[in-house]
Amino acid sequence: MDPIDIPAIEQQARRLRAAEIRRLNGLFAERAQLMARLSAESLTAGTAIVSEALRPMFSWNPRPGTNSSANSIEPLLDRMNHAARALFSWNPQAR
Repeated sequence: MDPIDIPAIEQQARRLRAAEIRRLNGLFAERAQLMARLSAESLTAGTAIVSEALRPMFSWNPRPGTNSSANSIEPLLDRMNHAARALFSWNPQAR
């Protein structure tokens, strides 16, 4: 019967553990990068929506306007629908 080489077994176990830790770190880094990119895209879309919502408040135009669009709620609903689609339209499976 051959003697058991305990130091060699421990060394192999340490190598396997180090390889597994490197693999897990790579997975974590990949997912963190994906979440950061998706969050940045959502933040960019949100910033664009806020800028579009604030633009009418800071752009004064003295030409006569029509009251039909001022009394209608449809432009507001269209802007809200566009904002919701821009914020929630990313699909991580498609990338």
